[in-house]
Amino acid sequence: MCALGISFILYMFILFVIIVVVTFHARDFDLGRTLTITAVYMTVLLIYFAILFVVFKRKIDASK
Repeated sequence: MCALGISFILYMFILFVIIVVVTFHARDFDLGRTLTITAVYMTVLLIYFAILFVVFKRKIDASK
């Protein structure tokens, strides 16, 4: 469970870095752009975690 927490914090740090890079590149903070980046990133991350959950669950069930 601790590994999941650390992993989640790392992914949120990556999101923060992406937002900072985009903001400095555009030289302006745009809330709409930031919310769009966050929504897309979180959706991809949620799908990724769901796929990992299914894969690991199948591996654990197969090893029993």
